[in-house]
Amino acid sequence: MTDFNEIVLREKEKRLNINRVPPKVKKEFVEYADEEFCSDYGACLHSVWDNFKLWKTYFENIDMKMDIIIDKLNEVENKPDEEDNIKMLSGKIIKKGVG
Repeated sequence: MTDFNEIVLREKEKRLNINRVPPKVKKEFVEYADEEFCSDYGACLHSVWDNFKLWKTYFENIDMKMDIIIDKLNEVENKPDEEDNIKMLSGKIIKKGVG
């Protein structure tokens, strides 16, 4: 009888019960698991989770890159153009005022 109890305990450790799943999401997940993973919900969840982490990293990097681009554009806007400067024969540069 102990063997049966041990088997039940091991199986419970592998289980994952998720409550309060919206019906539409559950239906989509089950259909996706049926089509792509032969109804293996664990493999489907693993794939979905891995893709989530990948997309999260991707979008976090995009936000960071966009911030850098915006900062660079602001630097360029606030910098006077080099063409507006006057270079004297002596090599001295006279900057025109921003008007």
